[in-house]
Amino acid sequence: MGVVYRALDLKLQRTVALKFLPDELVAAKADKDRFLREARTASSLDHPNIGVIHGIEETSDGRSFIVMAYYEGETLAQKISRRRLALPEAVDIALQMAIGLAEAHARTVVHRDIKPSNVIITPQNVAKIVDFGLARATTTTLSTQTMGTSGTIGYMSPEQTLGKVVDQRTDIWALGVVIAEMVTGRNPFHRDSAPAAIVAILNEPPKLGDEIPLELQRIIYRALSKDAATRYRQCREMLADLESFRSHLEPSGEAARPQTARSTRTSAGFRETVQRASSQMLLSSATRQKRLWWLVAVGITALLLLVLIPSVRKRVAGLFGPSEEHIAVLPFENVGNNPANEAVSEGLMDSLSNRLTNLDVGQQSLWVVPASEVRRHKINDPTAAQRELGATVVVQGSLQRDGQQIHLTVNLINTKNLRQIGSVALEDRAGDFSVIEDEAVSRLAKLMRIQVAPEMLRTTGGAVAPVAYESYLKALGYMQRHDRPENLNLALDALQTAVKTDPSFALGYAQLGEAYRLKFSHDQNPKWTDEALANCRKALELDDRLPIVYVTLGRIHDSGGKYDLALQEFQRALQLDPRNADSLIGLAGSYENAGRVADAEAAFKKAIALRPDNWDGYNGLGVFYDRHNRYDEAITQLRHAIDLTPDNARVYLNLAAVYIDSGDTKRFPEAERVLKKSIELSPSYPAYANLGYLYVQEQKFAEAVPIMEKALQLSDNDFLVWGNLMLAYKGLKNEDKAAAARDHELALLEQAAQTKPRDGEIQSYLCVLYAQKKLRDKALPHLETALLLAPDDSVVLENVGEAYEELGDRTRALQYIHMSLQKGYGLAALKSNPGLQSLLSDPKFRPNGK
Repeated sequence: MGVVYRALDLKLQRTVALKFLPDELVAAKADKDRFLREARTASSLDHPNIGVIHGIEETSDGRSFIVMAYYEGETLAQKISRRRLALPEAVDIALQMAIGLAEAHARTVVHRDIKPSNVIITPQNVAKIVDFGLARATTTTLSTQTMGTSGTIGYMSPEQTLGKVVDQRTDIWALGVVIAEMVTGRNPFHRDSAPAAIVAILNEPPKLGDEIPLELQRIIYRALSKDAATRYRQCREMLADLESFRSHLEPSGEAARPQTARSTRTSAGFRETVQRASSQMLLSSATRQKRLWWLVAVGITALLLLVLIPSVRKRVAGLFGPSEEHIAVLPFENVGNNPANEAVSEGLMDSLSNRLTNLDVGQQSLWVVPASEVRRHKINDPTAAQRELGATVVVQGSLQRDGQQIHLTVNLINTKNLRQIGSVALEDRAGDFSVIEDEAVSRLAKLMRIQVAPEMLRTTGGAVAPVAYESYLKALGYMQRHDRPENLNLALDALQTAVKTDPSFALGYAQLGEAYRLKFSHDQNPKWTDEALANCRKALELDDRLPIVYVTLGRIHDSGGKYDLALQEFQRALQLDPRNADSLIGLAGSYENAGRVADAEAAFKKAIALRPDNWDGYNGLGVFYDRHNRYDEAITQLRHAIDLTPDNARVYLNLAAVYIDSGDTKRFPEAERVLKKSIELSPSYPAYANLGYLYVQEQKFAEAVPIMEKALQLSDNDFLVWGNLMLAYKGLKNEDKAAAARDHELALLEQAAQTKPRDGEIQSYLCVLYAQKKLRDKALPHLETALLLAPDDSVVLENVGEAYEELGDRTRALQYIHMSLQKGYGLAALKSNPGLQSLLSDPKFRPNGK
């Protein structure tokens, strides 16, 4: 922007830089006045990391220029052009830039054009930000590099690209871009054209390299949040995180690895990822086949489950001889078989396992077997725990209620010689489970000779009302099988009781948020998402260091298509708890959405390695393979999940979806059998929806209609089922009912597009419906947006082809239908679509798409 001259100040005998702006930029008096006003404001800044402005002058012919300090050195852009910067160097420059920006922002000065070419690195390695107050002068030009709203494409925040009012958070965004560019050598939003770059800024996650450590990725992702409200509010907040990150850098420049009990290095992009698990269900309503429901359950266990069962275990060489201890908490005996204590006992087993995992054990390695694994193997004694789980010690005990009084006995046993290391008998007359659990953890830590800070022994967020904590434990017990709707409802009731009894119970609100999110995964009713968000916000108000809250928020954002926000939340959870397995799985989904498929697959496999006997890992990997048309591999993984949980209706549902997605009509009978098995185990909306869709593909339209009507009786707010019903009615030549179903589908799609504006498949469904209504002017913008967002999605390509067919463009219709087949779309799905029958009979149609 403008021309810079090196000059000599004759009065003071100093070298200065003179910056002239092109005449057209200050031709208008308003532009000139604004330029002078902002330059004067910027000239008041006096900071080592900000370029000094000596004055504002004007030539005899009326040309304005700024007199600035001249600095020896090179621009950061020149430095990056030679090589990407070493991590310590990049972080040092980022810190200096953040310090300078924080000073400017404190004086209400916003730069608006932070980029490497506006940062000078002196020979003494001091970063100087230049051109403060000048970016707004560019109000009338637009090129492939700059925009009239001020700023440079590639470094502009979303609000800048839209011409909205900006504040200091725009500079924070640009600093995030610069940091990524320093470390990777490339701009994360670089594209082949300016329009493509703008689309990326508005809609796509930043492309970060594997060379960026996980903690620094978290900082960058927060700075690059599309929504300014969820970015760092002030540069000083970002500065604090950068300083914290630098403090953990080792001399080699590698990010220091925390001395946790179980630190491990995984594939690219995943480090320090030995975590504990909480329940997760990811539900996607659009799969690689058109209008097919998916229920992806990548987690059955409740919030406080833990991880790591290594395949090879070392034997105990004495009482506490080995450097690695593997502990399993066995089911507590419910003395007297009191039904009221059953759920509490289950929840206590999980909570205690989690509490033990979170102990800071210094150099000793303590690996806690997830409670779910103990249940899965039906382990009830120490010998079986050693044989099947590799446990070196077990916690075994009993729970008894005598009126209000609680009696808890906890024994620590060496599994090799069956010697009792110690025994603890606890009681609480007030019936306060939180107090008795704290004491149990403290005593067990002493028995295992673990030095623990007092605050590590209290993880419930302070004193909790006894009734509230007992209700919380019950909820954990119920949520062990949250795939059963009745269990989830009982958990919700218990958690509601918990927070009503104790409104300051942060962990109760956090778990309630997750329970409502799971409720949404069952029936897709958006009111459950609202409830989940409200409870998460309440939990954060009470305690902003609960990982479960960020995991839940990440899942909600992910299901809403806000992938950058999701990744930010998962990163925050990992910052608080580097062993959080659900954050790892969430990151896998975010990586996949960002196009980093190999990293995503590696993450799913890592989750399985951490929990080899949990069905959710295999289920998640199976669904991942299905999305990428690797059907045989998907079937293998889902079959493994069924072997582990033969009564799990949701895995049967997912297996049937793979059979349908494969497009192999020979597998359709097996898909029907598996779907009916899922319905037999647990009748559900998605099972009926998928069965109806299967019948549509098989052109059994008369059978499809009543099945989809059953689905709609359970939930009528999903556009996919209405779309399938429309196809069925069209197949039956009932145009009136087909039109009514299409209207329902259109209304729901328009609502979905508001919720998920960056979902290419939703945009493509809209273009089809508008094309069917012959509304070309409405159809084409959605068509173009769909192709921009998801150019390789087989569903999008099929929908685009169908839209062109409806609009009378057979040539383009054939082109996109062929492309969809090449990307894995099923021929059977095409044949079941009444709107494509004419195209399929065209001699130019190629069934293999080639």
